[in-house]
Amino acid sequence: MEVNLLNNSAKSVVYAIDAWSANQKKKTGVEMYAFQLIQAMKKHALAENERVVLYSPTKLEGALAELPNGWEEKIVAWPTKSSWFPVGWMQARMSFELFQHPPSVLFVPSQGLPRQFPGVSYPILTTVHDLGFLRAPNLYDSASRKRLSKLTKRSVKNASHLITVSEFSKSEIVSLYSQSLPPAKGGVGGGSRISTTYLAADTSIYKRLSREEIEPVLQRHRIGKHFFLYVGRLDQKKNVETLIRAFDQFKLDRGVGDPYELVLVGEPGFGFASMKNWIDHSTAKDQIHTLGYLEDADVAALMNAATAFVFPSWYEGFGIPNVEAMSSGTPLLVSDIPVHREILGDAAMFVTPSEPEPWVHAMKQLAEDALLREQLITKGSIRSNLFDWNKTAMQTWEVLRSLI
Repeated sequence: MEVNLLNNSAKSVVYAIDAWSANQKKKTGVEMYAFQLIQAMKKHALAENERVVLYSPTKLEGALAELPNGWEEKIVAWPTKSSWFPVGWMQARMSFELFQHPPSVLFVPSQGLPRQFPGVSYPILTTVHDLGFLRAPNLYDSASRKRLSKLTKRSVKNASHLITVSEFSKSEIVSLYSQSLPPAKGGVGGGSRISTTYLAADTSIYKRLSREEIEPVLQRHRIGKHFFLYVGRLDQKKNVETLIRAFDQFKLDRGVGDPYELVLVGEPGFGFASMKNWIDHSTAKDQIHTLGYLEDADVAALMNAATAFVFPSWYEGFGIPNVEAMSSGTPLLVSDIPVHREILGDAAMFVTPSEPEPWVHAMKQLAEDALLREQLITKGSIRSNLFDWNKTAMQTWEVLRSLI
């Protein structure tokens, strides 16, 4: 669909939004953030002179393609397909598109920015999600680390304003990029160019479900009634190996006949071969299920049924699955890292990520103490109300409009 909104008069305001991440079929992390945020932003009324254009290299699909008044999509095709596809599309094809039709402001939810040609200038807002590739470079493969380092450095240097997803992440950006953060207008320190907008769960999916809704999912995946659940990429950053080792010891301590299982949901990532080796040599390997990527409806059912949700990450920018678990009425057992303390407050059990033994002890507590589980569920239910995509959208709109 050809869009002529960018031939805007002096009075019109055009918000260009990169929808490439939001349009992915499999959404995790950044993709889910982009999708949920754009969907929530659609619910906020535009002023009479405001327009939004969603850019993508392919046609928008599903709910993303349902556009309210004042919203348009524009397909900016890019034939090259590779692991660098989104970067090439943004820095080459989108750069030229925005040179031809500069918007009032550009929002990129996923950090990779276009190049701005001489003589063309428009404010850019982008989101920096986390800086794990700098704080814990050994947890990333070399190619990903270099790519993220390059993209983030350009984002911090060239964006008019940055959004990030936690106060912890904001402090990390200020600490690690202090030399790259130019002062805001009026000479105020670079930290004032960063706004924090928390993420949330999709509460139309992640909510309390009935046994009739849960049982078919358990049967389809051949999962029993007693299990610990992890959701996320199966890579070194997420520290899944420590969880597998802890579960192995937990099962040995519980003895023959123990019903507990460990369910791992997510696609393999960096370092998965080592995790697979631990699973294959575990005495409890028959009780460890790797289900791969699942649709949200299945994940929500598993969260509702789990004894506890476990999230042992070494580093996170926010951790959406934790909020999804709280919204689903699931007790949380998480790594004791700053961002988990910030987001979860007193609604989780916190364990050092460095050794399996404390995880063994915590899993035993959760398996045996129904009162503890109920206390965590109650606290989590209250805590989850702090996180709302509509609030995130409102804050994002405030930042966008401040850049006009």
